[in-house]
Amino acid sequence: MFKINDIVVYENGGVCSVEDIGTPDFVSGDDVYYTLKPMFDKGGTIYVKVQNDKHVIRHVISRQEATEYLDNISSIEPMYSHNDKQRDKDFKEALKSCECEKWISMLKGILEEKNRRLKAGKKLNMSDDRNMQKVGKLLTSEYAVVLKMSFDDTREMLEGALE
Repeated sequence: MFKINDIVVYENGGVCSVEDIGTPDFVSGDDVYYTLKPMFDKGGTIYVKVQNDKHVIRHVISRQEATEYLDNISSIEPMYSHNDKQRDKDFKEALKSCECEKWISMLKGILEEKNRRLKAGKKLNMSDDRNMQKVGKLLTSEYAVVLKMSFDDTREMLEGALE
């Protein structure tokens, strides 16, 4: 169970702060919820049941884990299937998993495809571009919090590591 002020990663909301634990006024019944405030998306509040098997919520990775992922980034296999349906399925599962290594693998795969397409004079397809933006934001947000860096500096650092 998480505590108030914990920093967590929620599959659909990215990096959030646990603002409250309890039953919101608008909910009938005795279910207990985490009230999450996204740290990089101002303006929203997310309510997630404490007893929840459908959605992934976890603590942010440690500084040591973040550093290890960066140090070993070249050995992480890129995730990219040239079968559109399989790729969409793989990406959906990777995003839902909330696992940093899968996110890095996904981002590496999309960036490799983007570079391949650019060399051929083509653009990345919209679905891949949308997934690249989403996974990039998730990784950047988590690393920014863990490494205590600005969002923009963190994005630059990750882009440099992935090149």
